[in-house]
Amino acid sequence: MSDSPDITNTVGPDGRASGRPGDVPEAVRRRYLTERRLDGAVVYFTDATVVTPSFRDTGDRLVAARGDPATIRDLLMVAQHRGWTGLQVRGADGFRREAWLQARALGLTVEGYRPSERDEQALARRLDATQRTQTHPDRQHATQRQNTLDLRDPRDRTRVVETVVRRRTVESSLQTEILERARARIAELQRSRQHERDATHGRQ
Repeated sequence: MSDSPDITNTVGPDGRASGRPGDVPEAVRRRYLTERRLDGAVVYFTDATVVTPSFRDTGDRLVAARGDPATIRDLLMVAQHRGWTGLQVRGADGFRREAWLQARALGLTVEGYRPSERDEQALARRLDATQRTQTHPDRQHATQRQNTLDLRDPRDRTRVVETVVRRRTVESSLQTEILERARARIAELQRSRQHERDATHGRQ
């Protein structure tokens, strides 16, 4: 079975560096199903039903059918794993642009794409965001905590109910009625839980 002729986007080393087909980081290995072809290349599929592989690995180059950021991220993980510090990219403009952005953000050199002024600005923003995260990891952790719901907290439970009701109920008056009942029920549960805690402390 031959690969799709649409697979034209490639990432490879800019020199004589090579690699062994199938030699990829464990994180990449876990994301794909693989097949080894008669020519020794290894192809990577996202699941068992797709016909076209996400990318093909010949050892000295990685050939991708897709140009989405997630696939490019995996190609660059493989490149770094093999010690490719300089890359040669070919293919569609969008693929080469995203590969350039991600690779430069990782500190890799890239041939095969000439960045525009806007590309340089986009790269500067990515690097700035990465530096801020590394300099202030506590801010990142605080943001993660803010984005994590604790359903034991009545405020978070109310927020979930409000989101579901507003998405599934069009009529505003019905929304109001349902939300009022939900808030009353959550408050009742909270009072009951507080009463149980007070009773437990009283017995101690």
